[in-house]
Amino acid sequence: MRYALAAVAVAGGAFAQATMTGAIAYGFESDTSSSNVTTSGFGMEDAEINFAVSEDIEGVGKLGAGLGVAWGGRSTAATANDSYIQFVLANGAKIKMASEKGAEYLTGGIAGAGANFEADLTSTTLLSRTTNDTVAVTVPLTDAVSFTYKHSEADVVIGTGSASNLNTPVQRYNTGVLGYKAGALVAEGQFRSYDNQVSNSTTYANTKNRFSASYDLGVAKIGAGVDQTNYTYGNTKTATLVGATVPVGSLTLGVQLLSVTAAGNSSASSNYTRTGALAGGMYKLSNRTYVTGQYWTGDTGGTSNTTGYLFSLYNTF
Repeated sequence: MRYALAAVAVAGGAFAQATMTGAIAYGFESDTSSSNVTTSGFGMEDAEINFAVSEDIEGVGKLGAGLGVAWGGRSTAATANDSYIQFVLANGAKIKMASEKGAEYLTGGIAGAGANFEADLTSTTLLSRTTNDTVAVTVPLTDAVSFTYKHSEADVVIGTGSASNLNTPVQRYNTGVLGYKAGALVAEGQFRSYDNQVSNSTTYANTKNRFSASYDLGVAKIGAGVDQTNYTYGNTKTATLVGATVPVGSLTLGVQLLSVTAAGNSSASSNYTRTGALAGGMYKLSNRTYVTGQYWTGDTGGTSNTTGYLFSLYNTF
């Protein structure tokens, strides 16, 4: 297999640059549900290979494309990682078409300050990630400021965009992102509008507002963010997060604190404020190998908090 991959890269060398990257991680994980049921054991935490190619197109710019596959261990089925095609035009604008499972906006984004070494607060189920077909256009406004327009289908369906069902409409959405990045400061604001709205619904979204920022002090990196969804009934769900990482030689320590508030629902029992936290560290053994240890907990409304911890050895190539 290794020789075949090398031959493909050499054969394409006259036209494009090709790279292959990957990761293998093995460790121990323990998870306790909100009903106080614990599962734990050793196993493969990550095993993936990703391919990328880039090509200069005269008079246009650079074309890049990538795809990858991941496994959970021996004899398990392979699943697709993100795939994309991207144009970077001569003026700096970008056009990206992708099928992707994006990082969760708060715990995996700017606000999280990089404290999601391997696990993040989606493990508590207070936050979640989605998989979408997307098209995005990014235009640089200044050296530090950019604007992105992104259309996201409701799911991933080969060739057809969002699947639809007469009785349960799916919601696509369009997002505008104003980003700033200069020196130690990174910030962005987002506004999102949803289609296929079901009127007077506490579960169908109308709009979403987001803001996050981080600042690198050198001795520490701190971040904060808010993610508010407004539903057609008039109720809201607001998540706020603060994160920090502190490098100490080869060791990096990290923490995230989360609060999620649901308000404006017709039933008082549906209005709540719940919290979660993530803490841990990453120790670099080399440029490619590191070990991680993390603990997370979250109030999900059950008889006890959802909790878990993870230790793993990670090698990248």
